[in-house]
Amino acid sequence: MIISHKTKAIFVHIQRTAGTSIELALRREDGSITGDSYQGRIHLTAQELRAVVGPQTWDGYYRFAFVRNPWDRLVSWYFMCVQAPSPNRFQRYVVDNAPTFTDFVTKTTTGMGEKTTRNQLDFVTGPDGNLIVDFVGRYERLADDFAIVRKRLGLAHDLPRANASAHVNYRDCYTEETREIVAQRFARDVRYFGYQF
Repeated sequence: MIISHKTKAIFVHIQRTAGTSIELALRREDGSITGDSYQGRIHLTAQELRAVVGPQTWDGYYRFAFVRNPWDRLVSWYFMCVQAPSPNRFQRYVVDNAPTFTDFVTKTTTGMGEKTTRNQLDFVTGPDGNLIVDFVGRYERLADDFAIVRKRLGLAHDLPRANASAHVNYRDCYTEETREIVAQRFARDVRYFGYQF
């Protein structure tokens, strides 16, 4: 999450959706941004952020997030974990409990792995299921959608590339079983955002 008072923006950072790059772009514009976490958490939902900043700031700021195809997102997440040069607790958990991508999809769904089962829609909606952010960009059209944010906030810099994982085409990582598991687990994201395998 990033709260920029200079640009009057709140960025809801969903895992593996180019969030680190977006945070860097906001920091380049607003040097007063000091942190990216709240009580040790980086990935707060819009509802949680609204409670943190209060209604006046929330209502007066431009709130945005980016989402990603769930099948592609999980592949990126897995490879980020196994390629991390200095793994954090979650990345070590994945390496210790999911030696393969199939294990990541099927076995790391509780405890620390539970975060990989949360629909992205939960990050951008209120208790009634309606959007509470102003804009939801797509990773799949990152340059074009970030250009919308950039124009709205008056950002001077292009989006840098950061925290990218190296992997093959996500479709090559799935079996019929794991493809269907992801379809069921993220059915709300698939339906709402119109994603397909």
